[in-house]
Amino acid sequence: MIVRLFQDTNEENTNMGPDNYVFNPVLGEMGCRFRSNIENHIKDYKLQKGDDVEWLLEPLDAISHSANIVLDVFQIGTKWESFYKLYFHNKDASLAYVAYDHPIERPRGYRKEGNTIHFLEPDEIEEMPKPNPYSKTMLIKGTPEENLMSDVPDIWEDLIVPFNEIGVWQAVLLNETIALFPKGWHGNYLEKTYVFSKADMQQIIDGSKSKYYDFTDAEFRKSDYERLATFIDREDILPSVEISGDKAVASYCYWNNWSGFCQASVPVERRGKSVSIGQSNEEVLVAYDCGIRY
Repeated sequence: MIVRLFQDTNEENTNMGPDNYVFNPVLGEMGCRFRSNIENHIKDYKLQKGDDVEWLLEPLDAISHSANIVLDVFQIGTKWESFYKLYFHNKDASLAYVAYDHPIERPRGYRKEGNTIHFLEPDEIEEMPKPNPYSKTMLIKGTPEENLMSDVPDIWEDLIVPFNEIGVWQAVLLNETIALFPKGWHGNYLEKTYVFSKADMQQIIDGSKSKYYDFTDAEFRKSDYERLATFIDREDILPSVEISGDKAVASYCYWNNWSGFCQASVPVERRGKSVSIGQSNEEVLVAYDCGIRY
């Protein structure tokens, strides 16, 4: 259990998290190192080259895996969005994964319903070939569709994660890779600006100053900006982990241009020598929507 480092006497600002917390500054420092590690690598890094991403684990020193497998990424894509997903393959994997043994015959033409014309979609093919199964002897290249990759094993099956504050937080950071890697089209809705330090919060506040309008029906008013600015002096914006038995909740704050300033609470459960990570609960603390639609 954890003890609050300060007493917040402002009733308006006491609705974040459980009653008692220990805010470990080490967690925020780990988040900063993890984020910087990704930014430094992907600056000139071509993820499609097929190089592994073992470097992702360098700042996550509590997490490990067996020596005969390699952490890698593949890009999932549709005509609406794309993003990267982590997976493990054997160290000596050389086969290229092929979704189908033969090319899909894409439908051509259209059908007409009244005055409406519908162009045919791939799922309107009467006989879609079944996708090939994936195994760790294969490297995933190209951009397969997400529904073809359901049999790719979850990375947590192969990771060793100590069930303590540091291990849980590092697992959550690794799970956030999808938001920090390059994304395409609708995938950009996943973009987050994390609060791992007071400097991160200040950057969010400074960046939002130009977003508000001084009239009452604006989506982001001056009062919203002023409320956002009050979070700079609060320690409960920093990452925290609460553990109870075989279950834990990791919390962190972030800014998203389609939601605003939010707090995420991520359930984590011990699974043998590893963990499983559940669906994050997102609470909007100060709402904002940039108005852009992909």
